[in-house]
Amino acid sequence: MPKNILIFADGTGQAGGVRPDQQLSNIYKLYRATRVGPDSPIDPREQVAFYDPGLGTAVAGGQVRLSLWQRLKSVSGLAVGLGFSGNVIDCYEAVLKRYEPGDRIFLFGFSRGGYTVRALANVLNLCGVPTQDGQGGPLPRTGRRLRAIAREAVVRVYEHGAGRDRKKYETQREALAHRFRLKYGAGEHPARGDVFPEFVGVFDAVAALGLPWPARIGLASLGVLMLAAASGALAWLTTTWLHWDGAVTFWALIALGIVAVGLAYLSTTLRWAPKGVKSDAPPVHLALWNSENYDRLLDPRIPQVRHALAIDETRVQFGRVTWGGSANQAQVDEFRFRQRWFAGNHSDIGGSYAEEESRLSDISLKWMVEQALALPHPILVDWTKLHLYPDATGAQHCEVFAQQQGPWWARLVPWPSAPRQIKEGAELDPTVLERFEAACVLACDQKAAYRPEALRHHNAVKHYYPPR
Repeated sequence: MPKNILIFADGTGQAGGVRPDQQLSNIYKLYRATRVGPDSPIDPREQVAFYDPGLGTAVAGGQVRLSLWQRLKSVSGLAVGLGFSGNVIDCYEAVLKRYEPGDRIFLFGFSRGGYTVRALANVLNLCGVPTQDGQGGPLPRTGRRLRAIAREAVVRVYEHGAGRDRKKYETQREALAHRFRLKYGAGEHPARGDVFPEFVGVFDAVAALGLPWPARIGLASLGVLMLAAASGALAWLTTTWLHWDGAVTFWALIALGIVAVGLAYLSTTLRWAPKGVKSDAPPVHLALWNSENYDRLLDPRIPQVRHALAIDETRVQFGRVTWGGSANQAQVDEFRFRQRWFAGNHSDIGGSYAEEESRLSDISLKWMVEQALALPHPILVDWTKLHLYPDATGAQHCEVFAQQQGPWWARLVPWPSAPRQIKEGAELDPTVLERFEAACVLACDQKAAYRPEALRHHNAVKHYYPPR
């Protein structure tokens, strides 16, 4: 009997379930209500779920705390766009572990996790679901070999040409994908994978896949200082105990460290053109996600895609990423692809604030659940685990304001901010109009009428604004 496979990818810094009482994102709330378990009525023969926590450090509000090494690894990975790959590999591996022919795949994500599941959908488009191990045997359902296959699909196929003009590397990427499908028995279609999601639902997806170059240079400088400090300490030890020349040892360690980091970096990002493939792209390149060339492809086979967007998010680095391009925009119809705007900032849409302050995020979660339940083969929900209290007049948060209230060192690098660009006829949730009608609502630290600058020219609400 075919089953539902639900994949949940959370936002940066989010790791639900670590503590019994913590601030939860909408992703974890929905995962908790759809997973199987001894306290769940959901039959694992009908539905299974996988949750992938987001990267990043946590704060006292309840997210997971990482060790110093994990924090450094996370920040450095985010800086150059490498940490993203691991999340996509995790989710793709979860699909390979659970998938049987006929199963239905549902993808849900928030923030960076929203972009993760978008990428996962495109990995499936390129590579499908393997049935063989590449050596004549069946696909392993767990272990290192399965992980290696998942990694090959994501890193060597999907990320070929990452951070560069997609069209320029399309021929090479398609050739690699075709060879992967043949090698691992992933369907007979000559141009694409054999499996695609039934539903993709994301909350305010952003593609924070790499810091701006000034920040990268600053982080690299910090890394050099740390390397110098470690080398100095080792040089002192070797001089004291082994009587080596301190200066020679110091610079030798610096050189070895730089070479080691450089080799590790190249092994992760260096890509060669596949043999026998004619292409205008260079024969070698560095595949590195950046802040310009994101993957915007939307597989036309996906029956339904839903995106909940934040009207009041102003942080420039949390800008939304559009779907598709001019070439396939005409194929996107309103029923299959819907983007709806909701009142609130980034986490007012995706959740993760204190529960008594989560009425706005309940609105977007309610809408997303309704969309997934309206499918011909809907998801299964344990309603004893999901109680929602949506309120159009709920508290609205502001991370820019919150940063200004933090310690002095947190205010040294302020968030660049600007209103989001929202089309005049974009779809607004009905609760947005209710919020406009309210005399006043709580936004950040004060109550006032709801008049976001981002909607000043929207056809449905522009009459609420006084003339300038």
